[in-house]
Amino acid sequence: MHARDISLPERGRRSPYRPLIGTAPGPSAGPAGPGPSSVFLTDSYPEGARKVVVVNGEVDYETAPVMSAVLGNALRDSAEGVDVDLSAVRFWDCSALNALLRLRREALAHGKTVIVRSPSRTVRRVLTLTGTSRLFRPPVLEGRPVTPPSRP
Repeated sequence: MHARDISLPERGRRSPYRPLIGTAPGPSAGPAGPGPSSVFLTDSYPEGARKVVVVNGEVDYETAPVMSAVLGNALRDSAEGVDVDLSAVRFWDCSALNALLRLRREALAHGKTVIVRSPSRTVRRVLTLTGTSRLFRPPVLEGRPVTPPSRP
């Protein structure tokens, strides 16, 4: 079972911090201003007692609320927690990080965990610079990391 959400930023609005180079093409500029510059997709599936959410695209203040809602639903639907695959994320800002930190806080309050799988270079840089990457690693049992199985 797969769930897919698509979100486009509001017409004519674009994060002032999102680079123009490398963004996905959108509709041409019309009378209302430029079209959306990126598409944000999520896909989720169960994996044992955990839920895996794959995030693709750009996560900024416009799309972070959508990501937050998808991750929150995945957390509620899981018994142990959520694995977030961020390998296809092209842009990641502080609102995206804050959404992930809020999810972690909620997960811990319910005895669950949030693990970041395969962060893209962009995400890894933000997590490293902020010192938060250690918060999203798999738990360690008896000196060895517990690696959740990956989707075939």
